[in-house]
Amino acid sequence: MSDSESRVRTRADLEAYIGHFNAKRYEQQIAYYAPDVIYKVGSLTLTSPRQIADFYVDFHQYVKENVEIVQTAIDGDSIGVVLHAIFEPFKDYVRNGLSFKVGTTTDIVSFVFYRLKDGKIHRIRMTRYTGSLSDFDN
Repeated sequence: MSDSESRVRTRADLEAYIGHFNAKRYEQQIAYYAPDVIYKVGSLTLTSPRQIADFYVDFHQYVKENVEIVQTAIDGDSIGVVLHAIFEPFKDYVRNGLSFKVGTTTDIVSFVFYRLKDGKIHRIRMTRYTGSLSDFDN
């Protein structure tokens, strides 16, 4: 995939990005990031595409994770997403402000706000939604 194809303009582009994430195609995933991307996860602040890839390479050695886009709203360089994630740890992961224990599946709905720069993901901000996934049924 060329660099120009690894840009976010539509929901389909977001689906492709998430598809790379779910398939653990980290190099294709991080091609969507601006070089100065900032992403906060747990107690970590990751400030480059490589740091994000390295974090997930490690994290996925402990936890099976699958995410899906439930809803999106795109307005120019701003994208809001309702994201549903299921975490199934096969080894305990307790670090970086995150805690996932074997035998406990975690189902999370999050609001994610992406800010783009030249079509690349520049900022990722995320917060957990405490309601039910069914709140987003039509």
